[in-house]
Amino acid sequence: MSNIMTKTRRRFILGAGGMALTPRAFAQGKYPTRPVKLIVPSPPGGGPDHVARLMAHIWSQRLGQQVVVENIAGASGQVATLGVVRANPDGHTLLFSPPTPITVAENFEPRPVYDARRDLVTAGLVGRNPALLVINSNVKANTLKELIALAKAEPKKLFFGSPGLGNTLHLVAEIVCAKAGMQMTHVPYKGSGPAVVGLLGGEVQMLVQSAESVRQHVQSGRLRALATLESTRLEAFPNVPTLAEAGLANLDIVNWYGVFMPSSTPREIQETLEGEVLALTRDATFLKRMKEMSFDPVVMPAADFNRLMAAERPQWAAAIKAAGIDTIKN
Repeated sequence: MSNIMTKTRRRFILGAGGMALTPRAFAQGKYPTRPVKLIVPSPPGGGPDHVARLMAHIWSQRLGQQVVVENIAGASGQVATLGVVRANPDGHTLLFSPPTPITVAENFEPRPVYDARRDLVTAGLVGRNPALLVINSNVKANTLKELIALAKAEPKKLFFGSPGLGNTLHLVAEIVCAKAGMQMTHVPYKGSGPAVVGLLGGEVQMLVQSAESVRQHVQSGRLRALATLESTRLEAFPNVPTLAEAGLANLDIVNWYGVFMPSSTPREIQETLEGEVLALTRDATFLKRMKEMSFDPVVMPAADFNRLMAAERPQWAAAIKAAGIDTIKN
């Protein structure tokens, strides 16, 4: 997954050339003609919500119409995704999504009633969300090796939380547990915010979560970060080792955010939105805020993003099978 991301990142993170570098003129009455809904398939307060609201603010100014974020949770993002699939394909209802309902949900039963490859097209990738493996500070482990030893000594007596069944971060935690030989009990929550609250309150002992959503709690000492899920250390957490440095192989899994719309959306609207995605690389506010929130502001055009997703699908399927995750009941 990371090879495609790394090559494209060099081209687009700061110097995207060409497309939509100045605000477009829509005086001719063409798209958009009314407010645009940006659907986020999770509750307010999580990583996708923060980035979507930042992007909506910027796009509202550039497009000359209000871009409004709407949170629709349920079935690991499938409820929101289906709503966008069935929306009028005129570019006024968009999906801002992580991988879960796009490249992951197809691996579970019941399968989504939509086909993301057939029913959706993308305007591009907007950013990626580095993740950390964190534990409650009351857990008697200062390293990942110590946590593994603790979990092996008491199989299934330790609990790990997630933002929901089938969520990408749930699957990553399952994969880490399988690789480490840890038998822990999964506790699904309705979103990242409740999952973090559950970890802080001691309902669960471990969580794989986006860096931005646990940053202040790690800094305050209420949570302890044992590893980053990235292949290199994070700038915001220079003392937190990678999985490989902590004793496990790196997973090489990318937690991205992308913009999607119904596949029958007119090509000129798709191109307009792709141009607006690429224009984010020249927006100082976007770059600054993404860094402040511990997001990676990498941007990718539709063609490259499609290649990334095509490469990702079999890797997710293989990783899920290897971890013994057979089915997710939504």
